[in-house]
Amino acid sequence: MGSLNLTAVTPDTPYIKKIKAALEKGTGDKIPIVEVKKVQRKGGVSTSPIFFRFAGGQELVLYVRASADVIKAELNNKEIVLPGDFSDDYQPTFDNAVSGVATLVRKAQSMIDEQNKKDKVKLPPRNNRGITQQLNDKREEESQLDKDIAGLTSQRDQLLEQLKQAQTAAV
Repeated sequence: MGSLNLTAVTPDTPYIKKIKAALEKGTGDKIPIVEVKKVQRKGGVSTSPIFFRFAGGQELVLYVRASADVIKAELNNKEIVLPGDFSDDYQPTFDNAVSGVATLVRKAQSMIDEQNKKDKVKLPPRNNRGITQQLNDKREEESQLDKDIAGLTSQRDQLLEQLKQAQTAAV
């Protein structure tokens, strides 16, 4: 039986990489984001929630036990029943779990796409200022830049003068 140190689980842990690769292959969708949250208690057992965010906008959460198996799963914030176990020990149950979750993800993708179509994109308000106001702002900006240039020029001249004095004192 495989075992995991739940506090040391990262997205680069071989077990998590195996699940990610199997889910990507089974769903045909990429998983760009994998997050491992801190250890918590679910059903009296210490688990580490692993968040898989699919490129299609869905989110799968697997609650992994220290024995390298999954005791609970949520797809898009709804608990799902796993047809198998993501056990690291027995490949047929692992394959059943992956195929079952992949089927659910593919079915739910159409609903997610419909929901995304309904979402309205809110654009920031346009800055409807008149031309005279814009000209005044640019003139003000120009005068500020002229002041900055004058200040920096005088600072340069002072530094050049100090450099000449240092050179004559050194000779």
